[in-house]
Amino acid sequence: MIPQWKKKFNNKEILKNFNINLKKKYISQSEITKRLENKISKFLNVKYVLAVPSGTVALLISLMSLGLKNNDEIVISDRAWVSVINVVNILGLKAKFVDVEVDRPIINLDELKKKITKNTRAIITIHMGGRFCDMNKLIKFAKNKKIHVIEDAAQAFGCKYKKKFIGTQSDIGCFSMSIAKTISSGQGGFVVTNRKDLYKKLLKIKNNGLKNIKTINKWGALGLNFKFSDILASIALTELKKFNYYKKKLISLYKLYEEGLRKTKNVKLIPVNIKNGEIPQYIEIISNNRKKLYKYLTKKNIDIRLFYPSMSEHNNLKSNCKNSLVFSKKGVYLPSGPDQNKKDIIKVIKEINLFT
Repeated sequence: MIPQWKKKFNNKEILKNFNINLKKKYISQSEITKRLENKISKFLNVKYVLAVPSGTVALLISLMSLGLKNNDEIVISDRAWVSVINVVNILGLKAKFVDVEVDRPIINLDELKKKITKNTRAIITIHMGGRFCDMNKLIKFAKNKKIHVIEDAAQAFGCKYKKKFIGTQSDIGCFSMSIAKTISSGQGGFVVTNRKDLYKKLLKIKNNGLKNIKTINKWGALGLNFKFSDILASIALTELKKFNYYKKKLISLYKLYEEGLRKTKNVKLIPVNIKNGEIPQYIEIISNNRKKLYKYLTKKNIDIRLFYPSMSEHNNLKSNCKNSLVFSKKGVYLPSGPDQNKKDIIKVIKEINLFT
């Protein structure tokens, strides 16, 4: 079976780090987690980084840090992973969904402007598959309206917009380090910000609302235990070293698919603007015969994944996001990842071209 995602970890170095962890009793969040946060801070050129258990937690504590009230409006790009709407609902906020661009599953800025009301407190832009909107326009618009911006950069680590890293240009950036991400610790995530006030709030929220557990005079504000672990941090550190390798391989894979599927009428490759600083996290296509294509490729021992529903389809809500629905009904993830075998990918391309 040709896997839907393939990436090789540096097992030798990870095991070496594990032994160091156990010897020094670095298992819970400690020095190695701090080292990872500092490395990410330096890499992304952002002031503050907090490692957390997942990208979902990153989103949750980011919204919590903004001091939002019940039923405050949060405007969200309609193409997103379900964790976005889940954290909004958990916090008792009101979600409003914005359609995406026609050819790319990222927030449509013209549609965004129509959704803003006096009750809008934050915008969550989702950088799907390493793609992003015009961040200068978004930030300028939000600043004029005095609205917070959160970047869900779970799928966009290392992408750059006008020489600045995606996830670092807004109030808060949220990243994932789950298994099918460019930089992975198996599970995990982190929050980044350049605002000291937000960093202090985030720091307390991930530690049960407390600043220092050694000198507790009174209980703090609302928070939970969202600590990371040095075991996971040691994995992520080995991954960070391999970023340039991963980036090169992901771009090479995209170009292989791009050339191989150029003439086919069966599918359309969802474009990634590599020249503009985007990195193709996954290989994604649109197919008018998605169900048949899924069955056909599965029989050929090729593992693919169908796009999930859009946010506005959550709990059977009626959607007026027409572009978004095209992606949810016709989108497919093809075998992706930096360590795919070239011969396997050539086979995938061949079978897609033969599919009728």
